[in-house]
Amino acid sequence: MRRAYFIFLCLALSGSFALLAQTSFGRLSGTIADATGAVIAGAKVTVRNSDTQDVRMVETDPNGFYIVTNLPIGPYVAEVNQPGFQKQQTGLRIAADSRLTADFKLVVGDVSQSVEVVAQAGEQLNVTSGELARVIESKQVSELSLNGNNYVELITLVPGAVVTNPDQFSVTTSLSATNQNINGNRADSQNLTVDGAFNLVAGSNGSLMNNVNPNFISEVKVQTSNMSAEYGRSAGVAFNVVTKNGTNKLHGAVFENFRNDKLDARSYFAATRNALRYNDFGYNLGGPIKKDKLFFFWGQDWKRLRQSQNPSRVTLPTTTLLSGNFGATNIFFPGTRDPIPGNVIPPSLITPDGQAIAAVYRLQEQRASVFTNLATANNTILQPSNPLDYRQHIIRLDYRYNDKHSVYGRWVSDRNALIDPYGTFSGSNLPTTPTQRNRPGDSFLIAHTWLVSPTIVNEFRANASWASQNIPPYGDTWQRSTYGFKFPQLFADGGTGDYRNGIPDVSVVGYANFKGPSFALHSPSTDIQLLDSISWVKSPHVVKAGFAIIRDRVDQNGRPNYTGNLTFNATGNTRTSGNALADMLMGNFRTYSESSSDPMGFFRFWQPGAYIQDSWRVTRRLNFELGLRWELMQPMYTQANNMASFDPAKYDPARAVTITRTGTLVPGSGNYYNGLVRSGSGVPADELGRVPGSSGPLFQQIPGGAARGFYETQNAWSPRFGFAYAMPHSMVIRGGYGIFYARPQGNLIFSQMNLPPITQIAQLENGNLTNPGGGGGVIAPLANINSIDPNLKNGSAQQFSLSIQKEFSKKFFTEISYVGNLGRHLLRQPDINQVPFEVNSVNSQLPTAQQSATVAMRPYKGYNNIGMFLSDSTSNYHALQTYLSKRMENLFFTAMYTWSKALGDASAQGDTSETYKNRHFNYGPQSFDRRHVFVGTYVWTLPRLKGWNPVARNVLGSWQLNGIIRLQTGQYYSISGNTSIGTRRADYLGGDLLVEKELRSNNAWINKTAFRTAPVDRLGNTGFGILTGPGLKSWNLALAKNFKFQEKYNLKVQTDFFNAFNIPNFTGLDTSVTNVAFGTLSSAYPTRQVQMQMRLTF
Repeated sequence: MRRAYFIFLCLALSGSFALLAQTSFGRLSGTIADATGAVIAGAKVTVRNSDTQDVRMVETDPNGFYIVTNLPIGPYVAEVNQPGFQKQQTGLRIAADSRLTADFKLVVGDVSQSVEVVAQAGEQLNVTSGELARVIESKQVSELSLNGNNYVELITLVPGAVVTNPDQFSVTTSLSATNQNINGNRADSQNLTVDGAFNLVAGSNGSLMNNVNPNFISEVKVQTSNMSAEYGRSAGVAFNVVTKNGTNKLHGAVFENFRNDKLDARSYFAATRNALRYNDFGYNLGGPIKKDKLFFFWGQDWKRLRQSQNPSRVTLPTTTLLSGNFGATNIFFPGTRDPIPGNVIPPSLITPDGQAIAAVYRLQEQRASVFTNLATANNTILQPSNPLDYRQHIIRLDYRYNDKHSVYGRWVSDRNALIDPYGTFSGSNLPTTPTQRNRPGDSFLIAHTWLVSPTIVNEFRANASWASQNIPPYGDTWQRSTYGFKFPQLFADGGTGDYRNGIPDVSVVGYANFKGPSFALHSPSTDIQLLDSISWVKSPHVVKAGFAIIRDRVDQNGRPNYTGNLTFNATGNTRTSGNALADMLMGNFRTYSESSSDPMGFFRFWQPGAYIQDSWRVTRRLNFELGLRWELMQPMYTQANNMASFDPAKYDPARAVTITRTGTLVPGSGNYYNGLVRSGSGVPADELGRVPGSSGPLFQQIPGGAARGFYETQNAWSPRFGFAYAMPHSMVIRGGYGIFYARPQGNLIFSQMNLPPITQIAQLENGNLTNPGGGGGVIAPLANINSIDPNLKNGSAQQFSLSIQKEFSKKFFTEISYVGNLGRHLLRQPDINQVPFEVNSVNSQLPTAQQSATVAMRPYKGYNNIGMFLSDSTSNYHALQTYLSKRMENLFFTAMYTWSKALGDASAQGDTSETYKNRHFNYGPQSFDRRHVFVGTYVWTLPRLKGWNPVARNVLGSWQLNGIIRLQTGQYYSISGNTSIGTRRADYLGGDLLVEKELRSNNAWINKTAFRTAPVDRLGNTGFGILTGPGLKSWNLALAKNFKFQEKYNLKVQTDFFNAFNIPNFTGLDTSVTNVAFGTLSSAYPTRQVQMQMRLTF
């Protein structure tokens, strides 16, 4: 006994390294009794893997109880031997992180006699734990059609799942995994893993490292609430993919999916179909290298996508306007009210840079699908193509050294090559700066299992995942020389940036904006995890403990606008001609900003953690799970401390700059960098070469001393509790409670490099492009900046549930659950430099000549918006969730219904508010709240009709029908309107919120007469999220025919119909009462799409 304690203690303390503990192993337990119900101690239980012949043997304890831990997933045969009783055995399948129960009642007789217990076909009752979880079985993974073969769609096939953007589950170039929310959690709080290895980029917590092809997936485990203490890092769903492995039999597949726009329905708002050519093809092969010892699995997948993007309607200047002829529109000589004769700008006033911007517009007009050349809104339709080439391979080796040691290794590798005409992450309205997105991703994993003794098992796992976002500009349309730009950049001599010869960002009021190449991204990301955990069976307890660590690295450039940012707006421009486009031609900008460099940040964090979990079999009917998890959550930081932030406590009003009533900054009037603070105590000596100017006077002017990540490292203690109580009549009551902590996105901190002193920012207004830094241009307050609250807390979720499982027959299973989730210390990003509403209101009622510019009334002088990340948001989620499944030989279906309410004062970390000090002003339904959701899946296979004549058997037999049904109510919306003091919540006048149901359409959804803009002297009276938009109705189905030949080969030919009944699912609701399109729906999710596929398996 002492030796067992010693071994357990040594292993628990010696090595455990990984924050995540998603496991690919399952657990089998049960009770052995005789026909009278008396328990049998010392009975021998043998569990054998049918695929690999791996064997585990245990004996029952004095209570007749046995348990076998750390079983790899797969089919097994459990056999019980006891002298004086007939041998019994049953077939079963172990799923990832499953807690399977197999009880035996032995019959008196000769041990040479055997009784085979028929394996249960349906889902089993969970009588050991309280978490809410579902297994997406191999049959669902392989048979259900996923649009675009995006495995992330599988996460939505559980109760509590809401789809926010079904378009991202179609054929797409996106690697986003944030188009769904589970149980009221934010989309960036999910924990997606492959074989237990984290599969998301820490920068966004929502972009996949590897998009694993479903043909390479064995099964998926989705845990939505009350996970055990093994699970950490994220506050939301734990979604673990288990890859396929080799067995003693050679098996494999060859597949191709084919799409063509000729098979699809036309988009609801499009005149023609979008061009589409899509091929997804590959193969996989698995089998033995050495029977019963060494196995392999290998697969490759290629995608070739050629498609035109959805039509984009934008407004471009006419050729007449670009020539300087404004016809009936009155324009004036700059800065005067003297009319320009004939409203035609004299050629001498049109600058070379005005002509260069005009040349940008002309090129876009030439490349447009439609350009009417009329001076009307949305006179241009753009529909460029964005080709994608993709390859993935996977290799996995499983080796059983002996009965005590086994090891497996796995490598998944993706290669994405995408041409994005608008520029990935640019936000441009026009395709001026295409990018070539090279996006490799690799994940390496090795795992070792050691059966120390029949009751002690040690599991070690190490993995390293790497992905790189390398997104340079493509072609030559991003270069200044292409159009003839001449204006001198302010930091041309001393500035840095890989594409400083690029065009500026330009925004002209009334017309589409365009972007230069400053947004180009270079961002390799590495996630390293080490894990060691130990399980000890000491009946009636199973204790599992581990210590864990993760190391994350992201090297990313800041991407400030170092090629220049120009805005042309007649309002507030002292040089205006009365028209923004005319100002542009004459080079008279309203604002111009430029950054000195494109800094590089070497972002890092460590996150160690430890846990202990006790699965306690209190009685034969009652089980407890008691656990505690600890994590040390270190904020992300840069190695060079090359970041800055705004700290209100460091702002000194006595040293504030002077802002004139018109919004101009008075030079030399105060500290231009008042309130800024640098991270850390200084740039480390070995990092000085990475931070230009670190010894200069500007670094000395802005103090250091802030935390390296701008907020402090925090201890996170997470208690977990679960229970299961087995009642008579095949019923179980289950429940639990747990606290889970969320790590913020890296995006929280990346942009902090773009502030002084790391990056100098020149902000000018009312100047001319001939000489932006002179010629009468004046210094303007700093543009919008981000900052981080030094008192920031890590967000958490308190999860709790109570459920009843019922087994009506061996093939019919149901579960009804109450699920709750309370979010605390969640992030939001309001503008803390807002002008108080009362001040803004009074100012707006003054005579125009006496009104002050907004920037002159802001609390922190010298700054515009200061978007500070705060952790004071809360949320709550309550739901009734039901689940029903039936599994038969030829029919399998699941049906899920969720009735829920998700409320909060922010839905994502970047959410802002009309009145930031009153966060409850935005309290209401969250953006992902869908009150009613139904999801159904089914796979129905007709028998092969053995014994029939060959013609009838091939024509009528082996057909298959499968599909996914998704029905959900709509998103909640707030009503607002543009006023003289900004966009604000509107007033409700009474009456129905929506148009009568019989008259409702995409052209008339909201009852317009029920709302108006609020007066300037008070806030609008409409609540937050007071009305709902259209719901989602999606029927995806597939019809397949299987051709079996030579017994071991099967050819499956299948046609998939996504949105089979071509139901228009509208979105894009206009909720601004001051817009002409108020109350209408301007876009729709995909109409019917058809895919052909073939798969040969053996």
